[in-house]
Amino acid sequence: MLPRSPYSVRPCTACGEPLQATPGATVLACRSCGTELYGRPDKRRLQDPDWIALPPKPTMRYADDTPEALTAPEAIVPFGIRPATAKRILRRWAQRPWWTPRDFRRIDESESFRGAYLPFWVWRARTRSRYKAARGEYEWSQGGGGRVRGVKWFPAAGAVDRDFAAVPIPATVRLEGTALAELARDWSLGDAVAFEPRMLDGYWTQGYELGPEVGLELAKARMAAEVEREVRARVGGDEQHVPSIETVYAELGYRLVLLPVWLVSYGHRGRRRMVAVHGESGRVVGERPCSAVRLAFATALMLAVAGAIQYFGF
Repeated sequence: MLPRSPYSVRPCTACGEPLQATPGATVLACRSCGTELYGRPDKRRLQDPDWIALPPKPTMRYADDTPEALTAPEAIVPFGIRPATAKRILRRWAQRPWWTPRDFRRIDESESFRGAYLPFWVWRARTRSRYKAARGEYEWSQGGGGRVRGVKWFPAAGAVDRDFAAVPIPATVRLEGTALAELARDWSLGDAVAFEPRMLDGYWTQGYELGPEVGLELAKARMAAEVEREVRARVGGDEQHVPSIETVYAELGYRLVLLPVWLVSYGHRGRRRMVAVHGESGRVVGERPCSAVRLAFATALMLAVAGAIQYFGF
């Protein structure tokens, strides 16, 4: 299910930079901080023919936050970090640096602490990309003000074949895009096992908010970025101009995989914030609040030390 509001030009929810919308796009990515914003596609937007060709998936009711039948998970990655361990990791993380607020240092005792499974679309595809490009090589000549650099261009063309075995795409907007990207770095999809509903007992399970069609759009964008990097490496030279890459997808498929995380929320300056502990690696992702009093004291102390050093000539 996608958010109801259509896209418009708006500031990034994380850093405030303006996001430029592309007609028909369902995903906006902030160029400054990487946060992704999602919206409902235009009703007149043409559907991806690769998506239309895919067979439908079975559905079932399993999410705690919606009674609706959703695409059934095909795999799940079990928790490798136990609750007590996750709480110890949280406490150590919350106590550094020392100017975090006193209450925040006990975040591991919060009643909001819970194990959860986050939904990810994991895509696979074999791609063949034909490209037309130009290789630029620097050449130097003597000008009136000294040496002048020019670029001599040579045509280049070819094809790149890639095999993408697993491209994970978050299907949730409950955490910011940068936090999800940090978490996604550590999940071992090879540890996934076949999904069984009983494995959700005792954990909160979130239904996906971004459908698989949006997931395909994002997955193709990530595949395209990797293909372009390889094209530029093949073209070589000092600069590359790549105006055209045409990609065909084969053996395209996806599955919904549930990935483990320990979640806890806290309030700061009138806003609820979320901290996550990776359910396999123990990586903590979140934003530490800052105590204004402690930070002011630390600043005053540093200024006093700097003043003493200058006064006594150390």
